[in-house]
Amino acid sequence: MYQEVAFDPRCLGEFHYYGLLKERFGFESGRYVIAPVKEWARDAFKAAKASDNLKPIRKKSITNFLNNLQRNKDQGFVILPTDRAEINADNWSDWCTQQVAYLPFNSVISEQFAEAIKYDDLIEGDESWVLHPTIRIDKTAAEISANIATLLRFGGELFIVDQYFRLADNPVLKAIFTQLQACLSIKSITLVTSINTAQPDILFNREYVEVFEHLPKFSLVVAPERYFHDRYVISDKGAIKSGHGFSAGVVQGTQADMLSISLCGMEEATSTKHWVAKAIAEQKAEHIILFGG
Repeated sequence: MYQEVAFDPRCLGEFHYYGLLKERFGFESGRYVIAPVKEWARDAFKAAKASDNLKPIRKKSITNFLNNLQRNKDQGFVILPTDRAEINADNWSDWCTQQVAYLPFNSVISEQFAEAIKYDDLIEGDESWVLHPTIRIDKTAAEISANIATLLRFGGELFIVDQYFRLADNPVLKAIFTQLQACLSIKSITLVTSINTAQPDILFNREYVEVFEHLPKFSLVVAPERYFHDRYVISDKGAIKSGHGFSAGVVQGTQADMLSISLCGMEEATSTKHWVAKAIAEQKAEHIILFGG
């Protein structure tokens, strides 16, 4: 559901592109600029510094922002997924061309790059730029995991908070682990569920450890039923939620065959992780490290 966007750093020579970056990218906006942070910020700084279209006060705002972007490890605008990090080039256009050949972006923003969209295209609602606040998907492992895939590529720690998401014989969990074989960016997964699995360590070893070559640290948290209202997939860089969870289901020819998922704000995501920690600390939930402890 999150979008990967290639954003030409030369665009930062125009103030409206700076406003676009600040307002339409990040955790709660559903988009990230995909680029090596320091190199991208350096090239954007050069473009802003050399621009004749920026008034001094606006130029100062942009260059200060870009300086902070290079220094701040927790900046929330630019990401380089580990599977894209091996591609290098002398300039952004060549880098973008190679990246698109490897894996297309949701959109490419540039005034100069071939087939890219420009600011006016965004204002007009170019289809590649549209991000719906809620989408409906088939309740299949392939569709569910595909809409989690970008968060997996962004990396970090992943929380699945879903009271009916089972550990045993779960095609969605297997699809997630399959994706992680090619992208090793996720460091840990915590599954928070109300389903109490018998001998979860033995089951996890049989169904996952013996099947997949690469697995992140994996923890199981068994919480009381209805302890959490909604159901979430939360990572360091984004979060999505679904009222009906993230489990695959049998097609019955009803509206319930579809899942509705939406972006989740940072405050709600942080609060949910807080409640997980609180349930463990108060011993209302059982915490079991199944792999990598």
